[in-house]
Amino acid sequence: MDSFWNLIKVGGSLLFVLGIMALTAYAAQRFLGSKLGRWRSQPLIQVLATTYLGPKKEIAVIEVGKEYLVVGITPTQISLLARLEEPPLPSAPIETNAGPRT
Repeated sequence: MDSFWNLIKVGGSLLFVLGIMALTAYAAQRFLGSKLGRWRSQPLIQVLATTYLGPKKEIAVIEVGKEYLVVGITPTQISLLARLEEPPLPSAPIETNAGPRT
């Protein structure tokens, strides 16, 4: 009977510690979530654009920190083609006056 009460005490203590950990995690997510989310939302390396050039050949613009790199990608190699001094401009939609083809 004594070992049963010891088991209940250990189980209760374990539940108490797990409850404190859950409350701490909830509070951290609730009050620091936006600050932690901002840190996670901007990864250090981002692929800004990729264009297909041919079979298994692509060119990509990659942002690494505050640098912008243009790289060529093949199945066996990734080559640095250029470093951009300024961020690339977002492409504007091209307006055409072409009507529907008949």
